[in-house]
Amino acid sequence: MHMLQCHRLQLFLTPLQWEQLGLDDYPEIVENPLDLLTICRKLESGSYNDRFGLVNPELLFDDVALCWANCKKYFEDDDECDLVKIADTLAHIASSKEEKFYRNLEEFEAALEKNPLLTEVTLHVSVNAKSLKGVIQEAAQTSQRNTLLLTQRAVECAAELWQGRHDEEVLTPWESNEALMGIKWPARFSKAITIVRETVRRVPLSLLTSEKAVESFVKPLVNSIGSTVARLNLPAGIQVLPDEIHGVRGEWIAPVSWKLRTRTKRLLIWAHGGGFVLCSPATHRHFLGQIVEHTGIPAFLVDFRKPPHFPFPAPVNDILVVYEGILARGYADRVFLGGDSAGGNLVLCVARSLAEAEELPCPAGLILLSPWVDLSDTSQESWAKYSEIDYIPPAQAQVIAEIYAKDVPLADVRVSPGRCTHWPKAFPRTLLDYGSCEVFRSQIERLAQSMDECGVDLNVSGEDGMVHCYPQLEYLWGTETEGPFALYFERLSAFLKAKKKKN
Repeated sequence: MHMLQCHRLQLFLTPLQWEQLGLDDYPEIVENPLDLLTICRKLESGSYNDRFGLVNPELLFDDVALCWANCKKYFEDDDECDLVKIADTLAHIASSKEEKFYRNLEEFEAALEKNPLLTEVTLHVSVNAKSLKGVIQEAAQTSQRNTLLLTQRAVECAAELWQGRHDEEVLTPWESNEALMGIKWPARFSKAITIVRETVRRVPLSLLTSEKAVESFVKPLVNSIGSTVARLNLPAGIQVLPDEIHGVRGEWIAPVSWKLRTRTKRLLIWAHGGGFVLCSPATHRHFLGQIVEHTGIPAFLVDFRKPPHFPFPAPVNDILVVYEGILARGYADRVFLGGDSAGGNLVLCVARSLAEAEELPCPAGLILLSPWVDLSDTSQESWAKYSEIDYIPPAQAQVIAEIYAKDVPLADVRVSPGRCTHWPKAFPRTLLDYGSCEVFRSQIERLAQSMDECGVDLNVSGEDGMVHCYPQLEYLWGTETEGPFALYFERLSAFLKAKKKKN
């Protein structure tokens, strides 16, 4: 029996020095020696982190348990040994902490339903409760329990911000950036963009990379919230008509006087944004409704297939199929393509392929709103300059880009058309709009320069002090001051209604 000496209490608090402690046989008896200081250092160095930078709780708890198990093994579980008693006590404490950690996770869903701050979020999540429970179970099985806890904190933060119950320092960056922005935003708009930015930043990367989590929780939540906003704000005199074109579903957003499948002079096909993975026609009804309201031109919102089940090139192919189908059916004399954010990427790829192939007529025009055109870019000047103004974080953007591109390198022009240096002569005239304070500004301006050098008929505008896809955010602006939104719709209307140039 090994007798305990007082100085041996250092055994599990400092790196093991067997000979100085008189424990020459310790490495022979304990196969995997471990001490608390080593555990602390492993925590600080990120040794317990998963590939998303989050601590894997199972690894940490396993090492703590091993520390006390080693002590008991060396002293042969001698109940009379003081150090064994200490090890038993500390092992019990660690076990209690571990149980509490996982119990908190299991209470996540209940917290969503009971917390009064989360009433609005619960309204949308409740319809997916069964799926959400499956996500929680999957997360537990794959050691990503911390992912959902972080998600809970993100949602709580958003709710607290919206209700004015969060610390006000989160809003201070807007004041310090007014000089950079060039304008002063209404308080309501500043608050709303801050909520979006801070919430998106808190979305755990591991939640985005879990296919089941994306399909069962993230997509339904985003779509249900977005579609609710769209229904509440759909402009008067606008109708929504579900349709399917050559097997691809979508929605017509059109004046109530327009009849389905009747020929018209002009028609717009739109690919919605949402990082390729998220959103739907429903989330963009309000915005397309505004376009139709200002132009009188019907628009088909494509419900293209999405990652993670359908990565590149499926979304691009769906846009192309819809374009070919509408041409084949003769719905319009002139067909335009348009898209925002990731949707801008998709229609840009389609327009480029059509211009290069010269097999089908090119679109009458291309409309790009804040297009995400270089998936490999998260470090150009605009990312650093406008990260505290815009609402898209680079880490989450990188993960989304990889989900969409899958096996294609992010710098490949097939997924990053903004890196293209040659644009065909047959490329359609293009309307390009973006916010001067959006993180994609650098890549958008590089695209504009490249297209201009190749002779593309380009009409480009960067709106001062505005963020990503700013025309879609008019309903958040309020009535305090007049925003720049009407100017955008006037530009868009003039572009769509311009007479066709003679060759």
